[in-house]
Amino acid sequence: MPTIYQVRGYVLEEALAWMLRNSGYQLIVTASPMSGLAVNGAGLTVRGRDAEHQADVLGDFAFTPPFSLPIRMFVEAKYYGHARPVGLNLVRNAWATVADINEFHVADGPHGRYRYVYALFSRSGFTDDAQQFALAHQISLVDLSLPMFGILRRAVREAAGGAFPHVAGPGGIGALRAAFREVLETAPPSSPALAESAAVSALQGVAATMRASLESYNGGEFLLAFPPAPFILTLTGATSNSIEQFTRYSEENPEHNVHLRRDSAPESGSHQASRWLLSPAEAPAAYTLTFSLPEHVEGWITDEADGRANTRWLKRTLLSAIIIYRWVDGVPKVYQLRYTPQRR
Repeated sequence: MPTIYQVRGYVLEEALAWMLRNSGYQLIVTASPMSGLAVNGAGLTVRGRDAEHQADVLGDFAFTPPFSLPIRMFVEAKYYGHARPVGLNLVRNAWATVADINEFHVADGPHGRYRYVYALFSRSGFTDDAQQFALAHQISLVDLSLPMFGILRRAVREAAGGAFPHVAGPGGIGALRAAFREVLETAPPSSPALAESAAVSALQGVAATMRASLESYNGGEFLLAFPPAPFILTLTGATSNSIEQFTRYSEENPEHNVHLRRDSAPESGSHQASRWLLSPAEAPAAYTLTFSLPEHVEGWITDEADGRANTRWLKRTLLSAIIIYRWVDGVPKVYQLRYTPQRR
């Protein structure tokens, strides 16, 4: 029987797959001869060089970078207690998974090759050694302990509490994922229909309640942003309609200059994590988005001796050009945000 924390992790993964839906992330739930995937008793698996790897939440990116393979992303979420940050072992396992899969090549067969990446989300943050390892091996870590993710945490916690009584038996977690994906509309149209039962009906009701809660939170959406750095940024809105404001402004200005400002007060959940604010240089009131940086990067720029110079260098290099990919009414869009210093 799964624990309540495990169920929270499963629900969080489904919520994240939905909140990333407009970032070109298309959830994969079934295998086909053309997919290069397989299904066993535990669910979807990906073949590596030495082993098959479980893929609870796996998605295709609709955008393929030039001179690269199509990208698939593992999403894993851990919902531990406050005092239990995700440690090095889980991050190392994530790296070992994608390393093994990316080294595997099928000599013949109908499916093509992909480049696999890994994003690990944690409700309780990450240990220092886990963050250092992730930065070195390009495993994306997203710390959900920050206040900017408070509504998401509460919605997931309440949904998991409602779902918990209905997932105790065999196949309970599979039913939870299927019910949530049906309500969140993240499952492909070819997904098999769910058999009706009291448990499935209850799970669908819980999922609908969670969706309604998240829709009031930035419209129920995150933005994945890609700077020229060994990490990704997860952007949220400073207000409830900031994502909509960003989309409206960026439709007219797909490439525009932005100002970056770091809040002086660190956010709770980490002694170093701070909130950053991003807004268009030519029209600062048009929208404001927020994000945080990995703790080790924050620690480096808060160095008492060189912090100010390090912050300037960070903005001019690692945050100099931020790319955001989105689906807008079924059409792929690319937005480029270029940092420009703010005049004093």
